[in-house]
Amino acid sequence: MSFAGTILRIDLERERVDTEPTSKYVSSLFGGALLGSFIFTSEVAPQTRPFDPSNVLMFNTGPLTGTLFGNKGEFASKTPERTNNPYVRVGMGGQFPSELKFAGYDHLIIRGKAVRPVYISIENERVELRDAAHLWGLDVWETQARIKEEQGDPEVQVACIGPAGENLVVYALIMHDINNTASRKGLGAVMGSKNLKAIAVRGTRGLKIKEPEALLKAYERFFREITQGRAYAFARMLHTEGISRQIAEGYVYAYGADVPEEVPPSPMITFLKRYMVKPLGCAFCPIQCHQNFSVPEIGNGGANCVNYFGLIYGQLYGQRDLHTWWEKTLLSNRYGLDSLIIESIGGFLMELYEEGVIGPEDTEGIPMERGSRHAIRAIIEKVARREGFGSMFSSGIGPATETLARMKGVDPSVLLQLADQYDNQFPYGVVEYAPDIGPVSKYRVGEVERVPGFADAYGNIPAYAEILKIPPRKVKELLDEWASEASERITGDRELWRRPKYDPRYAKMVVYKENEFLLGDLTGHCEVKSAYLEHYGVKFSFEDYREWIRAATGRDYTAEQLFEFTHRLRVLTDAYNALCHMTIGETPYVGKPMERLASFPVPGRPTDKEELRRIQEDYCRLRGYDAETGIPTKEELERLGFGHLAEALYAG
Repeated sequence: MSFAGTILRIDLERERVDTEPTSKYVSSLFGGALLGSFIFTSEVAPQTRPFDPSNVLMFNTGPLTGTLFGNKGEFASKTPERTNNPYVRVGMGGQFPSELKFAGYDHLIIRGKAVRPVYISIENERVELRDAAHLWGLDVWETQARIKEEQGDPEVQVACIGPAGENLVVYALIMHDINNTASRKGLGAVMGSKNLKAIAVRGTRGLKIKEPEALLKAYERFFREITQGRAYAFARMLHTEGISRQIAEGYVYAYGADVPEEVPPSPMITFLKRYMVKPLGCAFCPIQCHQNFSVPEIGNGGANCVNYFGLIYGQLYGQRDLHTWWEKTLLSNRYGLDSLIIESIGGFLMELYEEGVIGPEDTEGIPMERGSRHAIRAIIEKVARREGFGSMFSSGIGPATETLARMKGVDPSVLLQLADQYDNQFPYGVVEYAPDIGPVSKYRVGEVERVPGFADAYGNIPAYAEILKIPPRKVKELLDEWASEASERITGDRELWRRPKYDPRYAKMVVYKENEFLLGDLTGHCEVKSAYLEHYGVKFSFEDYREWIRAATGRDYTAEQLFEFTHRLRVLTDAYNALCHMTIGETPYVGKPMERLASFPVPGRPTDKEELRRIQEDYCRLRGYDAETGIPTKEELERLGFGHLAEALYAG
């Protein structure tokens, strides 16, 4: 129950469609991300490159996807963005994940390369490869509109790539609707390498729920909590303004600015009031946390959390104007290009221009002056189309830097030091130099850092103050109390979260926060509504998930078993990516903190190197990893049922 029941396999080269029952795996591999990751790591050799036809592109759903509690799925494959091409999973919301479940499928596994551009059409049991030559070259919105028109059904849900994916730009994303993306890992380029333009799904089978009444009662409690309970302020903020003000203006408090007595004027809210059309969001979610904007002379579209982080990045190229942010976001989305990388590429080029390393002659006569809207637009179009100077960046900032160094006759090591800052994917890639996990970090390139950085909640102070009608300083006290409660729940110590001294329990808090996030990947329930953000006011725990899963599927796992499933997912991914690292053998990429864009302070993280080393050792011990290498031990892999990886990692 709640599982659609079938895994759909499509071989593009052989034009073959096969199915197998999900039940073959579910008994020992609960959860969409864990089941999908096991299949991937078992079937895709570690030396496989992202654009090899033998590479697999997957879409996973969870047991709660398609229910009142679930609206999330994830694309998964090997990323072209980083050395050693690790396996990555990228979440996607909207209606697409649920529609795949309604069509009868829990997982979609795509391998091979089509001989010509195609798109996959799924309508319940009818699965077809259709010609996409006429769609090749269209942007993501034109593509979706054309497919819906051809199929004569506006309810068809489409995930597709734009020109960036077709041109194998390693920063290409996969887009669904106007604002739901699988971005940050270059999986749009993987899709393009397979000559796959789109996946169109229409499902009318629905889902069977084991205990419908129990699920409805649980949802009523969930709904009351986000509309009347402790989570109300966060839910209301997301519905009315998303994380726009948090990112654009509130993060100054996360960085340590004094909290004012009154909420200051907000240019972001002024922009929202003037140009926001309505909230947008995922299927069945009552929060609707994305925003639809329509700005005259720029255009209409949607913004999600990743897009809003561009409001921080804007300072990299000296442009904080909101109209420029929206123009950049809209154009990047349309081309199917990760909007955040534009700030990184733009900031990098503009700093080189400022220092006299490059001139207009190196960028087709376009001066890379800080704050230039013309330059920003040119970067987007050139990179997405793989034209002119933009073609240098199609394989990443690192390779582009080496090309620039040869062109200008300068020492590449000097430019690479700067490139490593701009290519670290803050705030989503800071795990690459995360001090809490030590040697493990080199196997998690491009992942989000899942640590208890409770100070980020201070970015919500202005919104919460207005929603709760209390002074901003009272909001800070409330947020501190929630962080203390989370700290006490996990470690037994209310103050550990902000005491910057070594404590053997600190690593436990890191593990818990990682696992709380991973629980959303397993189940299909958005992590935004989980205890991962307890310090924001959200408190849905492993026990809550247990109740939801039992009602939806009839499977009664304990909270401890669910915690173990998340641990298995973490270990499985790290072990496979360590194997990719060892097999391919390229120099691991390690991003550096940006001098122009500091990471959030983590109040309880020690600064002493010896104390940090002890935390790293504690973390490895809790995970069952070797503290020197950061690789899961053979014993832990075998205990968790991953003998195929234990044998490969420890052969000889």
